[in-house]
Amino acid sequence: ELRTWRGNSIPLEGESLQAVLEDLQRQEIDVRITLSFERKRGSGASATRSFRLVGLRNKESEEYHLYLTNLARESYSAPDIAQLYRARWEVELLFKELKSRFGLDEIKTTDGYIIEALIIMAAISLMMSRVIVDELRSLEARQREGEAAADADSSASRLPRRRCSLAVERHGHLIQLYLMVELGYELPDLDELLLWASRNPNPHRDRLREQVERGEFGFDRY
Repeated sequence: ELRTWRGNSIPLEGESLQAVLEDLQRQEIDVRITLSFERKRGSGASATRSFRLVGLRNKESEEYHLYLTNLARESYSAPDIAQLYRARWEVELLFKELKSRFGLDEIKTTDGYIIEALIIMAAISLMMSRVIVDELRSLEARQREGEAAADADSSASRLPRRRCSLAVERHGHLIQLYLMVELGYELPDLDELLLWASRNPNPHRDRLREQVERGEFGFDRY
């Protein structure tokens, strides 16, 4: 299933890909390869399987990005496969961000409804952070309007999404306060809020413990 290349192309059929990879100049690689592997470690029994391997040459590094797949060539071209892998990687990074930034790394409950609510809240928080990041990038681009266009276009690299997401997480309480003011809500009374948060909900607990330790309470034994 090898494609035909014009000129002094290097044939791949029957070759080890690693042996000829550095000498290839084609933009795309799209071949069927056979892999051998042990069925069970230490058993000595081996098996072979055939896969489709595609590769795209990076113009800057002049190296190939290789992808293994079982998707048919008739339905997915080599660039399609590369795009799917990039999308998959973005999904993995997305879940990593949800776990590390929005509290899904450790859910201390087994209640399905609570777990679902936590996931939905984390997803909403992530979407809000994305909106804020886009606004930050637009703001920075406007601040740099006088600079070269090429430099202005690099705002995405200066403001990476995940770094901005961390900043949103750290200053979430301030964002919430600004939103309350913007939407017309009254800010809570600071004195009352601090009193409520500082007040001991069980003021008699220490005294009760001392009484128990002194033996002021008698217990009947049965």
